[in-house]
Amino acid sequence: MSDVLLLDVGHGNCTVVQGGGMVAVIDAPIGSALLDTLDELGVTHVEHALISHADADHIQGILALLTSRRFTVGSLYVNPDRDRNTTAWRDLIHAVSVAERTGAFTPHTSLNTASPGVLHIGDMTLTVASPSAALALSAVKGLAPNGGINTANTLSAVIKVERAPGVGLLLAGDLDGVGLADVQATGVDVRASALVYPHHGGLPGSAQAGAFGKALLQLVAPVQVFVSNGRNKHSNPRPEVVSTILDHGCGLACTQLAKSCGDPASADHLEKWPAAGREQLHSCAGTISLRLDPAGATRDAEREGEFRSFVGSKVSSPMCRRTRH
Repeated sequence: MSDVLLLDVGHGNCTVVQGGGMVAVIDAPIGSALLDTLDELGVTHVEHALISHADADHIQGILALLTSRRFTVGSLYVNPDRDRNTTAWRDLIHAVSVAERTGAFTPHTSLNTASPGVLHIGDMTLTVASPSAALALSAVKGLAPNGGINTANTLSAVIKVERAPGVGLLLAGDLDGVGLADVQATGVDVRASALVYPHHGGLPGSAQAGAFGKALLQLVAPVQVFVSNGRNKHSNPRPEVVSTILDHGCGLACTQLAKSCGDPASADHLEKWPAAGREQLHSCAGTISLRLDPAGATRDAEREGEFRSFVGSKVSSPMCRRTRH
């Protein structure tokens, strides 16, 4: 059984964590992949649902989980965003209002290093590495403690998933340069053997992509980097981001095939789990299952071999094979 599933949801993020018979969900974009995956896992109860921030590609699907008759949710964690005025955000506020009256789930309006700080899913630990309490207090559009003006991405929660220290998976959400500076200043330990790269491999706000990527990779020191991207959205991952990752010596896998990598080719190599890009052959690695053990965050060797064979023989110009060396 996998410990972590990185779902192919197209442009967005969604992660399912399993441990000791318990399940957590981190981010939920629109689409059926999350609920279909929970069904296939035989899950009926999600202990914790965490929403990194209020952007649609992280939050738009959470209402379907919270209101589904097929599943129950124990707790929801999300940071406030006073300037957010989207339909998805208003619907979430309404769902929280209903939950306060009915007890359907327990809402927590903070997701930072102090509150809740750490959550447990069986023998798995979810640690909030960013934002710090001080950064969260400075709010969207406020002045960050270490300089810079906050955006919603600055306050995007960064979650470390691990069973043993330093060898887990870091989910970087949409961390930007101001948020990264706060991580550096607080000295929080973000080392992990695998990293889900922020911004779906896109540009990190006003920060320079290369400098931002180098600083992040030096802090995390991952062996493997994953990009949760959509083939038809924003041309992610960006070539300069890919170059930074490869220059650092990391392995790289994207959930969907970037347009610059070539035309869709096959779905034969994909894992059994739901993948938004499967039908149109948009998936590259597709949904990725990982085990977290003393060797790090690892994929089944056979599945990894099939994926690498696909990249080597079915993709005409894969960016993950390019390097300046």
